[in-house]
Amino acid sequence: MPNPDFKPVPGSLEADDQPMDAADFKALSGLMAAKQRPVPSEALTLLQETAAGDTGGSVAARTFLFWLVGRPDPTALGTDGALELRRLDANHHEAALAILAWWTGPTQSDQPVYDVLEALSRRFPAAEAAQNDR
Repeated sequence: MPNPDFKPVPGSLEADDQPMDAADFKALSGLMAAKQRPVPSEALTLLQETAAGDTGGSVAARTFLFWLVGRPDPTALGTDGALELRRLDANHHEAALAILAWWTGPTQSDQPVYDVLEALSRRFPAAEAAQNDR
């Protein structure tokens, strides 16, 4: 339900009650497309390969990747994704920050991250099932 007390800022999109014409829409779409960044695939692959393991770094990488999309780590270890950056070595830390920088902006597609999470969820099915039973 719209807020009846809402007053748009002059010059904002909310204040413009005119529909966008095709030329403006095309120009805006072009600007948005130009700002989209491709997935840092090397960084994502590095974290995926690490996250599939059973070391402390694996837990940190896995938790970070699930944290990106607001999902819990399927191993149910109860860690915090952002804090896990502290546990990563320099290469993995740099990879995680590259992914985070990419994730926070307009992306060409979020699907590569979800593909990694799907693969990791298949890798740890028993832990995910145990987490769902809680």
